Amino acid sequence: MSIRIGLLLAAAGGCLGACATLPQASLHQQLGGADGIARLVAATIVEVHGDPRISELFAETDDAYFRARLEEFICQIADGDCDYAGLPMPDAHSGMDISEREFNYFVEDFERAMNTSRLPLAVQNRLLARLARLRDEIIRQ
Repeated sequence: MSIRIGLLLAAAGGCLGACATLPQASLHQQLGGADGIARLVAATIVEVHGDPRISELFAETDDAYFRARLEEFICQIADGDCDYAGLPMPDAHSGMDISEREFNYFVEDFERAMNTSRLPLAVQNRLLARLARLRDEIIRQ
């Protein structure tokens, strides 16, 4: 066994007990806290306004209000110390008649914003899993 492999095995063995007891960072922390979420939301707004497939859905949006609510919402679902002050999802999207295709376009834009924000793929997947639960509360409202 080479010295390098031996050192790796020793390090891994030492970590088995100690690493198992270390708490995993919250999703809020993994997103970069309030600053990271603010960057993600800002990038998301740029993406949706620049996407001709869905930009009309955001044409009359009050971006400052949207930004504040989306930051609160992501913070809250990411286990941050935040209170979402917006409407429940069905009410917030009522009358918009968002199609499944439009919803998917938004998700694509959101993924680009997460990449622009340099979020690791595992963190992106954790956030998307939490947001995916809302799909039925948004489509066709």
